Amino acid sequence: MPREIGRPVKRIIEDPSLITGKGRFVYDIDFKGTLYAVFIRSQYAHAKIKSIRCPEDALCYTAKDLPDLIGLAKEEALYQGQPLAVVLAEDEYKARDLAEQVEVEYEPLPAVIDVEEALKNVNKAKSDLSSNIVLEDNVEIGDVDSAFKNAYKVVEAEVINQRVIPSAMEPRGAVAYFDGRRLTVWSSTQNVFGLKDTLIQLLSKYGVNDVRVVQPFVGGAFGSKIYIYPEEALISYLAVLTGKPIKWFNTRTEEFMSTNHGRDMRLKFKAAFDKEGKLLGIEGTLIMDLGAPIREIYEDSFGMATTAARLLVGRYKVNALKVKVLGVATNKTFIGPYRGAGRPEATYFVERILNLGARALGVDQFEIREVNIIDEVSHYNTPTGMYYDSGKYRETLKIAKPFYHELLRKRDELRAKGKLAGVGVAIVSEIASFGTGTARVQLTPNGRIQVVSGFTPHGQGDATAFAQIAAEVFDVDVSQIDVLWGDTDLISHGSLTGGSTTLTVGGSAVYEASIRLKEKLLRVVGEKLGVRPEEIEYRNGKFYHKKGEMSLADTAREALRMGVYPEEEYSYTIRPYTSPYGIHIALVEVDRETGFVKVLEYKAFDDVGVVVNPLLAEGQVHGGALQGISQALYEETVYSTEGSLITSNFSDYVIPTAMEAVKVEWKSLALAKSDTPLGSKGIGELPAIAATPTILHAVEDAIGKNIYIMPTKPELILKLLNS
Repeated sequence: MPREIGRPVKRIIEDPSLITGKGRFVYDIDFKGTLYAVFIRSQYAHAKIKSIRCPEDALCYTAKDLPDLIGLAKEEALYQGQPLAVVLAEDEYKARDLAEQVEVEYEPLPAVIDVEEALKNVNKAKSDLSSNIVLEDNVEIGDVDSAFKNAYKVVEAEVINQRVIPSAMEPRGAVAYFDGRRLTVWSSTQNVFGLKDTLIQLLSKYGVNDVRVVQPFVGGAFGSKIYIYPEEALISYLAVLTGKPIKWFNTRTEEFMSTNHGRDMRLKFKAAFDKEGKLLGIEGTLIMDLGAPIREIYEDSFGMATTAARLLVGRYKVNALKVKVLGVATNKTFIGPYRGAGRPEATYFVERILNLGARALGVDQFEIREVNIIDEVSHYNTPTGMYYDSGKYRETLKIAKPFYHELLRKRDELRAKGKLAGVGVAIVSEIASFGTGTARVQLTPNGRIQVVSGFTPHGQGDATAFAQIAAEVFDVDVSQIDVLWGDTDLISHGSLTGGSTTLTVGGSAVYEASIRLKEKLLRVVGEKLGVRPEEIEYRNGKFYHKKGEMSLADTAREALRMGVYPEEEYSYTIRPYTSPYGIHIALVEVDRETGFVKVLEYKAFDDVGVVVNPLLAEGQVHGGALQGISQALYEETVYSTEGSLITSNFSDYVIPTAMEAVKVEWKSLALAKSDTPLGSKGIGELPAIAATPTILHAVEDAIGKNIYIMPTKPELILKLLNS
């Protein structure tokens, strides 16, 4: 039996510094002589920038004084909050005062805010656009016409997965220090190597080729700190230009305006069902509001829409699909990755289609999934070209079904008392764990094992899981492992943390590097004892042979004496990715008088392969489920018709507090493993993907009305109840 893998270990690597107040975040980093940077941001959603006048004698730089960077407004502002100039001062408050004195002359242009208006192309989101539809794609499989010809019932609707704002606890910020030769940047990022590459490309023309990027502790990201923002690059450039340390940190309103938003897709569809509820085919148009037309950003973001379209088959036997995908530019903050990046939208759409179909047919929502579910897959390619590595979907439904009926019983008991209660179900369409991860494992002379990861976790607890993996291989207690990450000086190359990748891919790299190091150490011991490595037994952190035994510390010193460095680095590449899945079920109660929704019970049945640390995994489930619930019930990004962000802080943008948090009963099924060395699949995004449709379906069941938009605010529910 494994000694460490599978054990619920507390976050022994990350938490001691955090809970004792010793963790350093970007804002904690200070140098003598630091200049504080404050960015001047566009007040308009769309405008020509005619002139910028800086305060006299101020260190003030406009876009025309600065390198040409993606996202920096030079001649035309494309969304409210877009950076267009920056001021520097010795004091943060003075810098903000100076920023208010910068005079910008604008020529306001018509702002394109509503996506339906954008499609009419009366006004353009950028002056040189020929159309606001900047990207298109088509996904077509099977005979859609025959599907609808043979349909018993056709369900037609438009469902909207609304724009949300990633609300990390810590806003974005960075500190740049140039010593005349080397530039060091501390950034609240989840992509240190991407930032380093960008800075080298930017600054090499100024003679700066030695760049180090450090990720301190990061207060959350959810995908919103993957993109390399112009602010990070500009303060680095200014540190080189001025020879002074530069520090910048967003206010919450700046953060809400300038950090990428998420989701914002809608699906206009027709779905064909037979009498038993089998989904015969789907036809529709998937529209993604890309936000500001910045080509380098929207070309990447549009991939989330094409992924969503190809995942519309879900885990179901859908053989006919015809979807047109449109990427539409508007004058809102640009869309980027946010916990799931295309998979939440896909799951939401296909699960809504099934539930609306079930309601139209009078079929139970669980039963319609039983009718359509794929039984089991192994290295399966969907008709749309998506890949599922393994899955036992029907078996998962069998496990969850008794719990579903238990919640139905509780629902009916509440209804007998006059309550509005409902049960919701959703199955996850998820793909996860991409690319390459690198790790270096070293045995130190004191016998401790040091793991260096090229990934950049930022709150997930992956470092503790890495320690468990190395401890498993070396058969030692996890307390003997040290883990380092988030510093480009520590390892030659690395990857961003995102896509539920870090543990599965990065952990596999740790595992493989550890195996190789142990094999190297066996050869060292064999050389020392004059025996073949295969004759040596290893257990409990020691090498044994009848000629003698050696501890890890002894072996490390002997290796160094021989000129053999006791470390191994390994890069693990996953091809193509994993496919976690699960079914989530919830019971809710709706207050008749106020329309307020209370989540009474939430049950999650997930198959994410081998779980290295159940405590960490369950933490992801609790947090992710609450995030998904939040989209269903609370979060709403509101712009004025002129393009001003109305929900610009936590006074207006509603997210759940501890009072709204729900207890999630989680069951890890482990029915199907991945082909990675660990057998894991990834869990970081799955619960957030599942929870949104699960809760919406429960509310729909409670009030007996179809719901097409989110969030399901109390006023919306009351309107539906009274309609």
